[in-house]
Amino acid sequence: MPVPAVMKLWESRQVPVYSNGINRELVTPTGAALVVTLATSFGSPPAMTLQRVGNGAGSLQLPIPNILRLWIGESADATRRIYKQPTSIDVPAQNHHLETISVLETQIDDLNPQAIGYVFEELFNAGAVDVFTQPIGMKKSRPGVLLTVICHLQDIGACETVLFRETTTLGVRRLVQQRAILEREIQSVQTEYGEIRVKVAWGGSETLRQSTERSPHKTLLNVQPEYEDCAELARANNLPWRQMHQLALQTWYRQYGQATQPEY
Repeated sequence: MPVPAVMKLWESRQVPVYSNGINRELVTPTGAALVVTLATSFGSPPAMTLQRVGNGAGSLQLPIPNILRLWIGESADATRRIYKQPTSIDVPAQNHHLETISVLETQIDDLNPQAIGYVFEELFNAGAVDVFTQPIGMKKSRPGVLLTVICHLQDIGACETVLFRETTTLGVRRLVQQRAILEREIQSVQTEYGEIRVKVAWGGSETLRQSTERSPHKTLLNVQPEYEDCAELARANNLPWRQMHQLALQTWYRQYGQATQPEY
């Protein structure tokens, strides 16, 4: 837990924070003071031309490398001005935004396969965004599974607790990555058999992505009815799941499609 001085400094600049599950002092008051004084914004590294990299190692023994890295570089906009690059080769605007995500991995070769389904449920209850397994070959020629958990940084501790409690693993690897995600929302359509939720994904320019309101200038990229809703109504009405899925899509396009046609 950070000391009160660090918390107060973070509060003064509304610094975004998260826990990585390590119960040690990872930020000192001096470090926090430097950050809130020198930083103009907080988020993913900007596009830049890297000029110099500095590394410093701490003395505490932590589960992750106790290293601080500093990048010094020229912003992409400034570099473009210096070299007078034509705008025709500028990188086009993306239709997604980035978020920081954690990937937990562990290999298992001595767990009853019946337990995997239960582990999935417990991981989702702990906050996992996605969970999946892959068959792998392990030492001593044993078949095993690679269990991967994708979760937000604040849920690392809860998901690792599930892995250690419910599986036979003795270690979990942590990776912190960025993932590109589309803006999405859940809309509902009313069919003759009942209501079905539909997940709709949008893309657009950087300017549009900053807006919290859906803009008609955004591009419709994906429309997908919720599986469970389609399955429930298909069972209740003794109909094929594919028929219910198609009906949901057709209903959505009749209700919303005219105002949200993709741009080409």
